Amino acid sequence: MKKILSFLVILLLIPSIIYAKTGEDILKNLEQKWSSAKDISMKMTITVYSYSSKGESLPTKMSMELKAIKNPEILRIDFTEPALLAGQIILIDGEKKITRMYSPSTKQIIEAPYTTTQTYTMSFSTLPMVGSKDDFSLKVEEITDKNQKLYKITGVPLKPELKTNYSYFEFYITKDYYPTKIIIYDVQNRPYIEILWQDIKINSNLSPNALRTLPQGKIIRQKEPLNLNATMPFMTPSK
Repeated sequence: MKKILSFLVILLLIPSIIYAKTGEDILKNLEQKWSSAKDISMKMTITVYSYSSKGESLPTKMSMELKAIKNPEILRIDFTEPALLAGQIILIDGEKKITRMYSPSTKQIIEAPYTTTQTYTMSFSTLPMVGSKDDFSLKVEEITDKNQKLYKITGVPLKPELKTNYSYFEFYITKDYYPTKIIIYDVQNRPYIEILWQDIKINSNLSPNALRTLPQGKIIRQKEPLNLNATMPFMTPSK
């Protein structure tokens, strides 16, 4: 899970890097669109690839619906697959400074204080950030996929700490600055992680009360923050 979160941070750095290379006007449009968002919702599928000793691809897929509000700071994640996670809900509430996790199998809601990492997770899940263009060497193409015009960006890492994990990425984004897909390749040029975005909606007037409303269940309060790594241990990819 920690690697997934770090990937998401990198992914949301990428758009600003890209448009710093392709023009100041596009960068400003991108930043304005996302920084002015009051709320955002989307469907996201993350596929992590591991490989057998014979080189066979062993994909693990996780799908979810994310809803986030900027003020008050609230992030809700509803998992839809795999079956192990389907129906599980994670709620990070910045205003109330709590994290809640609902489990459909136990009908319980675990409530705990949230951490700085979880606060940061909520922030970058809502808005992209500006990163350093020195991290990647970028090639930008304009393509058409299913009658939709897209930017295809191929990025090669420049920093040693990035080169140890990735050989390059392919990132697809619409002309109105919505991500659609990214594929990150490992050091052997094999798909390592793929993320698909669908149904992105900005400023749809999400209700804080609706996001905070969880299914009925017994509330168990704990003093220690929730360990999200333990919640999804299989999402740590192997090399």
